[in-house]
Amino acid sequence: MWIRRARPRAGSTSRLFVTYAVASLVPVVALGALVLQDYRRDAAEQGRMQGLSQADVIAQMVVAPALDSSGSQNLGVDLSRRGLSAEQYDMLRESTGLAVYRGSVQHLRLRGFTGRVIFSDDGTTSVGVPVSDPDFRAAAAGESRATVITGQTQTIRVLKPLLAGATGQSVGVLEVYLPYQAIADRRDQLVMRTVKRIGGGLVALYLVLALLAWWTTRSLRRYAADQRHHALHDALTGLPNRVAYRAWAEQRLEQARRDGEHGAVVLVDLNRFKEVNDTLGHHAGDDLLCQVSERFRAGLGPRDILARLGGDEFALLLPGRSGPEAVALLEDIRERLGAEMVLDGVPLSIEASFGIALYPEHGSGVHDLKQHADMAMYQAKRGTADIVVYSGDNAAHPHQWLKVQAELRHALERDELVLHYQPKVSLPDGEVEGLEALVRWQHPERGMVPPGDFLPAAEHSGLIVPLTEWVLRRALTDQLGWTAAGQSWAVSVNVSARNLEVAGFPALVARLLAETGTPAHRLVLEVTETALAGDVATVERVIAEVAALGVGLSIDDFGAGFTSLSQLRGKPVAEIKIDRQFVKDVAHDPQSRAIVRSVIELAHGLGSRATAEGIETAEIYRWLIEAGCDEAQGYLIGRPVPWPQIDARRFAVPEEEIVTASQNVTATEGMSR
Repeated sequence: MWIRRARPRAGSTSRLFVTYAVASLVPVVALGALVLQDYRRDAAEQGRMQGLSQADVIAQMVVAPALDSSGSQNLGVDLSRRGLSAEQYDMLRESTGLAVYRGSVQHLRLRGFTGRVIFSDDGTTSVGVPVSDPDFRAAAAGESRATVITGQTQTIRVLKPLLAGATGQSVGVLEVYLPYQAIADRRDQLVMRTVKRIGGGLVALYLVLALLAWWTTRSLRRYAADQRHHALHDALTGLPNRVAYRAWAEQRLEQARRDGEHGAVVLVDLNRFKEVNDTLGHHAGDDLLCQVSERFRAGLGPRDILARLGGDEFALLLPGRSGPEAVALLEDIRERLGAEMVLDGVPLSIEASFGIALYPEHGSGVHDLKQHADMAMYQAKRGTADIVVYSGDNAAHPHQWLKVQAELRHALERDELVLHYQPKVSLPDGEVEGLEALVRWQHPERGMVPPGDFLPAAEHSGLIVPLTEWVLRRALTDQLGWTAAGQSWAVSVNVSARNLEVAGFPALVARLLAETGTPAHRLVLEVTETALAGDVATVERVIAEVAALGVGLSIDDFGAGFTSLSQLRGKPVAEIKIDRQFVKDVAHDPQSRAIVRSVIELAHGLGSRATAEGIETAEIYRWLIEAGCDEAQGYLIGRPVPWPQIDARRFAVPEEEIVTASQNVTATEGMSR
């Protein structure tokens, strides 16, 4: 019935987590490798520094005392030239032999700046670092160098300048080979311990990152699912919204086209929802929408789709249901909606208008079906039936209203509108008592446009306000013309429910009466029966203010709406006009006759005139006289025409003209009476 909340799929979540985990593993491994490399480099550097320190000790404790043993003679001379004395040589041999024996030194050589080996612990003179080696040249220039030599065993080779006694002058190069394997082993052990610690820390870090990745992934998936849900659902009722409804409807209609299935698209609009909001507040309106949604759900089947399109408008898709089945379902839902509910301690019942479009009879696409359902719903709001099935060409066309409204706005500016008048005569004498003003549109391209083609568009926009003002001003101005011609006819002007709800309407009427100098009792405002059921408090206030001016009030199309008698009580109603759908059948339908007689009696009981609309035969005219009707209006008496064409003669119909009059009357064509 409605779209369920989207849930993250386990497979996609796992794939996203694995991707995230692998991606985070790469920097962790790279970080570990970089740390290990830096640590190894630092350990090697520490080994070289240790080798330099050990070489310094050897130079100071072993070599220097031996070189100084023969006094200070020639101490600052290059060893390549002066060589070693026998005493120096013996001392060096004794000292280095002990160091080599103990393992603290592997090899030791004293060399001159030319590379000549002056002393070697093993007595050789032909081996050693070449003079061209950068380390040898650096040592000859006074800079110590240490290098780790790898092989079967690791060794540190140190080349450092030999300094002569107290003068501190360099006299040669000390070339020392120190054992590094033990140091390397200790370094490797330390590195391994460090690697384990760092590795454990990195593993822990990776696990934490993986856990965060898993949690973040799930949270993102849930957030995305929530966002999708919110994007497709109404926040207040939890129902699918307009976007979701369209997607589901397109899917179901496509399936219906393949399978040859039928069904219905329904648009629903709550009646007088604005009144609840304005009276009880928006919180009560929200509560009402939630309760209405639950009542809708309770009446629908598992395949039916319910959505809230916005405001107080809902949409349904009823797969597999025929027209009668859809109507029966909606009648049940209407009963559920009509059950009393309590909002803020106020008991009330809600009514709704339903428009139905069937597929494939009325279309196969979502756009066409919604458009046709909207037309039917508009008819339901204006008519007596609150459940209407789209009937084709007879329906209004709201999709054309924007164009009509734009053209009508220009028509008001260019004065393309005209007024025709239809006479109302008193019974039984047939004397003209008043004229009803009926607006027509003299379109520059389409010719004379009847009101049914543009008034609905005006009523559903702000244009009805300036349009009504134009009609009132023109009608009162024309009344001056026939008054000057010696006729004291009253003029009736139709007013919509929207006019009664616009602030300042009574003031507008008073101003126009003053501008034209028209007595208030010669103006009658006709409002439809359904207009009285709008914003009750506002309508009652406006009617009271207009009546206080002395303007007459007429209830038009009585019997076609759903006004209760209590809504008429206490209102200053001067006239009740009986709807033509009852009048046209009084000659042969007993029920219509009973209804018309009842309305006539009701009008008289309220102190009002009873006027019958749609008089097309002399037989109906005569019957209305017998029934006690006060006034009559219709094609038999006169069609709507400009006021100068109104015949002021009495319209009483002699017996001999009854047959002739009946033959001359034609059916209603296009124009509203």
